[in-house]
Amino acid sequence: MMLAKTFLVAALGASVANAHMIMTQPVPYGKDSLTNSPLDAQGGDFPCKLRDGTYTVSTENMMTIGEVQQLRFQGGATHGGGSCQISLTEDRAPTKSSTWKVIKSIEGGCPANVDGNLGSDASAADPYHFNFTIPDGIATGKYTLAWTWFNRIGNREMYMNCAPVTVTSGSSKRSVEAPVIEQRSSSFPPMFVANINGCTTKEGIDIRFPQPGSVVEYDGNPINLAPAGEAACSGTPTFGGAGDTGSGTSSSGSGSSGSGSGSSASSTVAGGSPIETSTQAGAPAPSSTSAPAETSAPAETSVPSAPQPVVSSTAPASPSGSSSSGTLTGSCSPEGSWNCIAGTSFQRCANGQWTVSQQMAAGTQCTAGMSSDLSVSAIKAAREISAMRFRKRTIGDSHHV
Repeated sequence: MMLAKTFLVAALGASVANAHMIMTQPVPYGKDSLTNSPLDAQGGDFPCKLRDGTYTVSTENMMTIGEVQQLRFQGGATHGGGSCQISLTEDRAPTKSSTWKVIKSIEGGCPANVDGNLGSDASAADPYHFNFTIPDGIATGKYTLAWTWFNRIGNREMYMNCAPVTVTSGSSKRSVEAPVIEQRSSSFPPMFVANINGCTTKEGIDIRFPQPGSVVEYDGNPINLAPAGEAACSGTPTFGGAGDTGSGTSSSGSGSSGSGSGSSASSTVAGGSPIETSTQAGAPAPSSTSAPAETSAPAETSVPSAPQPVVSSTAPASPSGSSSSGTLTGSCSPEGSWNCIAGTSFQRCANGQWTVSQQMAAGTQCTAGMSSDLSVSAIKAAREISAMRFRKRTIGDSHHV
């Protein structure tokens, strides 16, 4: 009986292990030979899961600067989510010495905002997806794009899939316009590398990247986010770039990543629209609330983060309580609905509870009241006064699953 039970547990574990995540969009290099396992623990197949046919191009991914792109996955072993980065290198057959430029960091909730795993089906589509843009500081040409992931629960691992990308120049006219908070970084930091190079991340937390870049998205449960100032990994890395392992509090790019101008990206997650900031100054501290939001926003600072518009077919949330200020409290439904408070702050229905209110970004306002989407617009006067501090960007739709 004991032997049978041990076999069953081992079989279930193998089932989940075989359902690890693979990037499906952008279409990866060598997709027919790409496995869903993490990188070798000693870094032998870094980067891009080196193997026969690693850099075989089945589909060239065309990306226009400034236009919204999607990051999608399949698989079920999401290991409680974790933190991910999207990076570019000019090398079309990257090696350990390649220079990577981080264009976006996702801290928590990637590749899914769940407590454990989505399931055991390796071919199942991940209902969560993430948006990003190729920023203006990237020149046109051919690149390799990398998705890297550090899982929150389970063995200390690093996942990495790569895709061929051709970057083309953007149109001067954007279909949707929104202000972007002033950038604080003028360069792209190096990719964070751990768990394969002698520096090990801590289990049970969503790491903060030591150099996340100027575009950071917060999607996980805030109580899982590593405390500000905590080192992202412990140990001495044998490779992976300089300055990669310190605390995740700086947005300045340094090391071997090269330079360019950062650009904020529109980002959404199916089942919810995350709050994104274009600087790391306002990184959120873990919350001690009993009902944390599914997606979190940075704590209020002198440079608040801007909520992104959401398009959803769900009905407005039903309030369970409110204060004289218009802030709602207690339980709510449906999941993902918004409450704009007097145009100056907002909150969301997440995990069945109203989140704490967050201030709107400087120079922006929302349409007051409850709705299934958060309508954000620029305050004209603020835009005129601060024209040099704002740039325009395209915002993609959020598909609510």
